[in-house]
Amino acid sequence: MPGKTQGIVSMVCGLVSIFGSYSFGVTIVVAIVGLVMSKKATEAGYQGTPVKVGKITSIIGLILSIVMLVVGIIVMAAAAALQAN
Repeated sequence: MPGKTQGIVSMVCGLVSIFGSYSFGVTIVVAIVGLVMSKKATEAGYQGTPVKVGKITSIIGLILSIVMLVVGIIVMAAAAALQAN
């Protein structure tokens, strides 16, 4: 089936982006790759479960990664401010 491999890659990237979201922004790229692969699988005509799961988990992973990046920046700024005093 055309697009099946891309759908599975999308799902794996989405799951990695969720479980790696604590890495302060590194998995933003992985989540974006998951979304792109999900779109390519859909364009190829594959509508299986991996595509849907990949899209959903990539979106969740992207949001979590961005939130954790912002939290990391705030924590680092607070630590720098405390160290300056």
